[in-house]
Amino acid sequence: MNIPRIPSLDQLPPLAPLLSIPLMAAAAFLPACSPTRDVTRVDPNATIDVNQAFNDSDARRIYQGMVQDCLSRPWVDNFQRENGGRRPFVIVGELKNKTMSYILDSGMVTADIERELINSGRVRFVAAKGERDQIREERLQGQEWSRPETRKQLKAETGADLIMIGSIMEDAPRALSGRSGVQYYKANLQLIDIETNEKVWIGTQEIKKVWNTR
Repeated sequence: MNIPRIPSLDQLPPLAPLLSIPLMAAAAFLPACSPTRDVTRVDPNATIDVNQAFNDSDARRIYQGMVQDCLSRPWVDNFQRENGGRRPFVIVGELKNKTMSYILDSGMVTADIERELINSGRVRFVAAKGERDQIREERLQGQEWSRPETRKQLKAETGADLIMIGSIMEDAPRALSGRSGVQYYKANLQLIDIETNEKVWIGTQEIKKVWNTR
């Protein structure tokens, strides 16, 4: 009975050349299939709607409308008249995202509103809740490491007179076909007296978009 002889490893054909053939073919094929991407710089204030979702243009429209309305109302003059001409201190509270959009960043709105109100010279702001811990830690470290004449006093923060809170809501009705619809956003902001709970200003801005699938 003849038993077939198993070849030794050195007698087997080299694998590298055999494996390299399909790899080379795949490499030659990839460049032809790779997509190319063109990048064009545009004006940051340009409105570009990739889809009906909330975007930077919506945030800009909301904060500009809110600032204009806020500064045109009598609450600032009323506060100054009742407090010896002193400008009010405001703190930014929570702007709740009550929409289904996880990419909607409320900071896109509140940071711009805070900036514009500060730059108006009529309102002052104190650090918000998410900012205070870092500032307090720096102040505490300074008690140990800073020169005595440059150390900042503990427990000497300025308290806010008013807190700004609000929400952004949406409504998104669609046609039965699902190929068209309306995307509606409504932003509400309030300024509330921290001591008395009195609401001194309420602002509202709306965004509505109609979309169609072709």
